[in-house]
Order: sequence, then C-alpha cells, then structure tokens
Amino acid sequence: MAKSSKQKLKLLYLMKIFMTETDEDHALTIKDIVGKLSLYDISADRKTLYQDFEELRTFGLDIIAEQEGKNFYYKLSLPTI
Repeated sequence: MAKSSKQKLKLLYLMKIFMTETDEDHALTIKDIVGKLSLYDISADRKTLYQDFEELRTFGLDIIAEQEGKNFYYKLSLPTI
C-alpha cells in the first residue's frame, strides 16, 4: 500500500483521536485506532502504533493500556486539577 502524503501527520492525528475519542470511561482497541486513522487516509499497523504510543508518552501524553480478557484497550488519562 502506498503511503499517503498525510502519513507524516500520523502522530498528530493519533493525539487528536486520543483526546476526542477516549477518556476514563471510553477506550479503543488497536483495531479501532487503525480504523479511525484510515478515515484520515493514514495507514498503520500494530507494531508501529506501539512505537507511536511511546513517542506520544515521551511527548507527555499519559496513554494507558488496559487488558480485558485477550483484548487490550488504550485511552488517554487526563490529569485532574
């Protein structure tokens, strides 16, 4: 699959997805995240998403991974004031 010109924006779109689609009560699977990125014409696979999550954590986002059964769910934890 050819990479779109938007591929360089993947981290920004990931941040947007985490900020608008997740919270303490709502999380996404990797499959969900791949689907949401595809709406922006951005391709992603599981392995690169794990690396992207680490980059966003390094940037300062608190991305939480929780396991329920065999599935992992990811969400952004916002600081409480």
